[in-house]
Amino acid sequence: MNYRITLLVIIIIFLPDIYTYANKEITALKTTETIEIDGYLNEEDWSRTQVIDDFTQQYPDEGEPLSQRTEVRLLYDREKLYIAFQCFDSQPHKIIANEMRRDGMLWQNDNVYIMLDTYGDKLQCFFFRINPLGAKSDTAVTDGGENLNGSWDCIWDAAGQQHDKGWTVEIAIPFNQLRYKENEKMEWGVNFGRNIPRTTETSQWIQVPQSQSWPGTFHPIYQGKLTGLQDIPSPSYFDVKPYLLGGFAENLDDSSDWQRDNAGDMGLDMKYGVTSNLTLDLTVNTDFAQVEADQEQVNLNRFSLYFPERRDFFLEGSGLFSFGADIGGWGPPPLSVFYSRRIGIEEEREIRILGGGKLTGKVGSYSVGALNMTTAVSEEIPMTNFSVLRMQRHILSDSSVGFILTNRQSNLGRGYHRNGGIDLFLRPHDQWRIRAMTVGSWSPNADERDYAFYLSNNWRNKHLRFNVSYLDIGPDFTSEMGYVYRNNVRSFKMNSGTNSQINRYFIRDAGMGLSGNYILDHDNRLIGWEVYFGGNISFPTSDGININFQRYFDRVDEEFNIEEVKIYVGNYEMNQYSMSVYTDSSRPISIYGGLNFGDYFQGKKLGYYLESQWRATHQLALDTRFNRNHLYFPDISDITATIVGGRINYAFNTRIFTKLFVQYNHTEERASANFLLNYIYRPGSDFYLVFNQTWRTLDGFNTDEWTILSKFTFLLNI
Repeated sequence: MNYRITLLVIIIIFLPDIYTYANKEITALKTTETIEIDGYLNEEDWSRTQVIDDFTQQYPDEGEPLSQRTEVRLLYDREKLYIAFQCFDSQPHKIIANEMRRDGMLWQNDNVYIMLDTYGDKLQCFFFRINPLGAKSDTAVTDGGENLNGSWDCIWDAAGQQHDKGWTVEIAIPFNQLRYKENEKMEWGVNFGRNIPRTTETSQWIQVPQSQSWPGTFHPIYQGKLTGLQDIPSPSYFDVKPYLLGGFAENLDDSSDWQRDNAGDMGLDMKYGVTSNLTLDLTVNTDFAQVEADQEQVNLNRFSLYFPERRDFFLEGSGLFSFGADIGGWGPPPLSVFYSRRIGIEEEREIRILGGGKLTGKVGSYSVGALNMTTAVSEEIPMTNFSVLRMQRHILSDSSVGFILTNRQSNLGRGYHRNGGIDLFLRPHDQWRIRAMTVGSWSPNADERDYAFYLSNNWRNKHLRFNVSYLDIGPDFTSEMGYVYRNNVRSFKMNSGTNSQINRYFIRDAGMGLSGNYILDHDNRLIGWEVYFGGNISFPTSDGININFQRYFDRVDEEFNIEEVKIYVGNYEMNQYSMSVYTDSSRPISIYGGLNFGDYFQGKKLGYYLESQWRATHQLALDTRFNRNHLYFPDISDITATIVGGRINYAFNTRIFTKLFVQYNHTEERASANFLLNYIYRPGSDFYLVFNQTWRTLDGFNTDEWTILSKFTFLLNI
């Protein structure tokens, strides 16, 4: 396997660079005016700077001009970059703007966005999106657009105004929130986009091919030049962000006695711009009180669940630490070498993090990430140190090669677990991506030493997509700082599909997909296979339907339980049928639902789900979720697993938000409620009020625990 990866690297390195980039340029004008971010372009310098207006459709009419004129202007001073969009609209009363939340679903509204490749390496960038209300979302993009960190929060400002000719936004992005190589004259990569949901138009200044769909808008290879930036000071800085926490809680112990806990704490986060390229983050007594509860899941197989990270300290720069096998779709990754939820969370319990640090950024052609954290002693869990070192080198035009080292150390150094690996990402063409990875595990226990390999080839054009991959995880491979869905596998996977615009017979688009997976263990025994076939149709109204068929084989070598039902050892061949429907998500009310039925080991399964979104006003939104699975077993009592959830969001404005999240998990006999008030009283400084309560539902709703907390953070720029 190693010699194949080496040969592949040698061949690709000598391939010519066949990219072609648009030769477009926009020059920012230096201003001495005070630019007030209010959505009105009434400062004189806005009329003096260059205007670009040549936007091209990505969809539905690829290559055609955007139907509504759009103008973009750029200014800057020593502290900030200013961007203005003038979005003309011939039907301004039909503009869709009903989202005010920070990092809300702005793509469902009329919106504009900016992509900034400040290093010019076409591998990482900053992505900013704004709607006509001035609501903001931001994303840190790494790995050529393959890794998106939507939880990254930049301290920036934006304002929008609607008028009888359309709408306008003004944006100010401080240079000290970006990372770049300091030069007397800088040249960045940049792209702009506008989306109009009522006409289904998506467009960019530098067109993204329709074959890349919406993920392509995050790919920094599609960029023009931003010039004119001169005498910008180094963004070296020192930010201190202390927090104060207060509150109290009560919970039932094993003897059903109430225990009261008065919470009062403080901690500190620090951020230091070592250079214009490197940022050092330090944390002392890290706290995560503002984090929303995890979304409930039901586990209907014998493998562990995967929950996304929600803690701010680990989210920033998380894309740089990504290393593993990509599933190429929805669901948990089959292998991730660094899974940050291993730090400070043990068996669904929070463990105090004493402190730690993180260094991220670039040194020359190298992207660097280093993390070190220490958790406190907790019952039978000793003090533990977690370390990660990640490095990638930019090669060719927009490819990379890198390595990762992880170390989990406890018991004063006597207990350790380590992973180390190298990976390669190649993009010889904008429609072709190749990934290769190998990683090993080491510990004092000989049964935890083994290797894993991964190789994938992904190609697509306007109508076709094709992906083939090989994943090999040894029987003794472990990753105590990562996530492994299943070890002792050799998986050969193929995924293909086609999609075409029809635009007749009341059909807008139609597509089909075919995939297969063949799984062996390391004794070359067949342990599973899968064949999937599906089709989808979307209508001019942006509604759609999906119909799928799946036939698969699963070898069960050890019995496991689903609630009180035992799944026996044996070979199972099963069929599954599913159908889903959805409506246009830009409407005030939209739904997504479906059902699936078929075989389930020695029984049968019927499942159905429904999710809805109601945007009552631009301030009030209600999301609901219902998921139920019925499992039928001959001569055994049936199982019903139900999850019900709802989320009410209310935004007073773009800085004050409330959220109520309620959930009920029938399988776990648990219900919960989570209320959050977030007030951004100044950029980077927040006040949180959090209330959590859980109930046991075995015999009615009986309170299990409740917590009320307040948290105050204050950002100091030194």
